[in-house]
Amino acid sequence: MPVRVRRRRGGSRPVLLIAATLLTCGALVCSLAPTLAAVVTGRVLLAVGSGAVTATALAGTARLPAARRPAALAAFGACLAGFSATAPLAGAAATHWSWRAALVLPVLSIAVIPLCWPLTVCLPRRERVDWPGAGLLAAIAAGLLLTAQTAAQQTGALTTASVAAITTAAALGLAARTRARRGGFLPRGILSTAWFRRAATAGAGVYAGLFAVLYAAPHLLTRQGYSTTEIGVLLLPGAVIAAVLARAAGRAVRRVAARHVLAAVSLLLAAALCYTALDPQPWAVAVATTAAFTASAIAQTLLTAETTTRAETTTRAGAGARGGAIGLLTLAIFIGGGSGTVLCAALWQPWQPTAALATAAILPAGAAAAAWCRLRTDALLYSADCSWLLRDSTPGPGNTPSRYAATSPRCWHRWAYACRRRRH
Repeated sequence: MPVRVRRRRGGSRPVLLIAATLLTCGALVCSLAPTLAAVVTGRVLLAVGSGAVTATALAGTARLPAARRPAALAAFGACLAGFSATAPLAGAAATHWSWRAALVLPVLSIAVIPLCWPLTVCLPRRERVDWPGAGLLAAIAAGLLLTAQTAAQQTGALTTASVAAITTAAALGLAARTRARRGGFLPRGILSTAWFRRAATAGAGVYAGLFAVLYAAPHLLTRQGYSTTEIGVLLLPGAVIAAVLARAAGRAVRRVAARHVLAAVSLLLAAALCYTALDPQPWAVAVATTAAFTASAIAQTLLTAETTTRAETTTRAGAGARGGAIGLLTLAIFIGGGSGTVLCAALWQPWQPTAALATAAILPAGAAAAAWCRLRTDALLYSADCSWLLRDSTPGPGNTPSRYAATSPRCWHRWAYACRRRRH
């Protein structure tokens, strides 16, 4: 969310500079922190900085031409899977050196800033920022996670109800402000569309499964006598497999509908979680984590492509709408991931690992259903030709939409967008 605020005030290039500053300051604070409060402060700075780099990379990818966007998204998904799978081993190696070294690992995000720099822009004109809208959205995100956490920890019905009531009030206030104000923090017309709700549900379900297995895998393997380094080595092959499969999925959607690919990997993740719950052998845990890394990378790639294409046709507001929609999608995805961790942690002690993982498997299964339910990131999204937007008419100079297309405002918008793309 702070990334979008800064992008509207000066473009995405200053965001990367601020992210590098935050990462450096956070690493220094964690390295020299004398108290726990200072350590937490440094970790917050590192989290904001690394998140800013990721968000800027996604927003920059959304600005690429349609012909270059698929390859960039596929590479982004492969890098995401690779870094996620190698994180346990890197953390174990850093811990053997120093616990402070393990805390500052997010500072490695600075290494990818030069790769993201060509995707950035610097806006000469600053746009006005809807600060109250940004604050309400931050309150909603924090309230959702706090509500789930207080309910899982059984801190009391009154506390849970109070947090839920405050979150609901913030949501109602943000909805009213979005309707009454043009150019607000939330892009108008995005949250009310069915495709965005399905995309957010699918992404949240996949990431809930990823975070659940990342919580469960160390516990299960530690019970079987594995050290932290051995756990990292066991999960390392998943980095290579997930990166390769994420790149292959980008090519597969040229022949197969992307909703089928996303539904298949989501079901694979759900099945791997169920099998690990029944037979938590080391190889089963490794397969489940590999499936989780693969599914999350593919979901991020395909859903970003879906959002990038549909946001412009829905709001007709250009790259700004695309960036805002991608930001909202990322927020929904990671809120879903946090709920997966909370669910698995809450059920771990009272219901044991079997029931906890089996229950968590419901979330990626729901993601598969949401992806299958008319979530269309068609294969033609990965082509510079946009005649796919209507099956019954070919857009171009002198062409007009068919009689069927003329009866649907959505088809008119898609046809007009396709003509603009053809001209450029």
